[in-house]
Amino acid sequence: MQLVQQGGRIFATLFIYGSNGTPTWATALLDATGGFTWSGPLYVTTGPWFGGPFNPATVGARQAGTLTFTAQSVQTGSVTYSIDGVVVTKQIERQLFNYDNYNGSYVVTVNLTASSCFVGSNGTGTGAFAISVSHSATNMAMTWVFPGGQTCVYTGAYSQAGRFGQFLGTYSCSTGEMGNMEFFEMTNRVGMLSGRLQGQSTNQGCHYTGRFTGLDPNKP
Repeated sequence: MQLVQQGGRIFATLFIYGSNGTPTWATALLDATGGFTWSGPLYVTTGPWFGGPFNPATVGARQAGTLTFTAQSVQTGSVTYSIDGVVVTKQIERQLFNYDNYNGSYVVTVNLTASSCFVGSNGTGTGAFAISVSHSATNMAMTWVFPGGQTCVYTGAYSQAGRFGQFLGTYSCSTGEMGNMEFFEMTNRVGMLSGRLQGQSTNQGCHYTGRFTGLDPNKP
């Protein structure tokens, strides 16, 4: 199944097999119903043989049932659909085709909240940072350079589900701070990255949450 989302609407394509084993193509147009759930009519289509001339008059589409998709997490969900009275319910998860490439030097804007600090200050702020990323498949390292010149280096394991990446690692800073950080819901486009973060300082007590987005000025 493939899901393509624009705004609050999802177009679903199902590549399935009929009772006689023949490939069957079904589509559904889903609207948000609340609670990370989308639902709508499901259609089965027929058309002319692909090896002959295309005749739009022979294309047919009929509503054969409904489809409901619920996102349970960033990586997983459930789908229930019906075709001509046959109801199917399945658990689904994002599939990885290929790892994204995050290598580059970026200028990023970060919105960060620090809480529970017993060294330093608590609060929320937004700032611009320079970061460099070294990435190869399941290994990743980041160096963040802060406005005052301080640096933090993050190293650890990278994983990816569909187009969303996750980087789990430890960090150490030039200020002496150290801890653990998770970068998640990471996305990558040409010369751009974005994501969310959460982490815990092991020697200063701070708990961090935030989000970031940036670009690599060296890429057109």
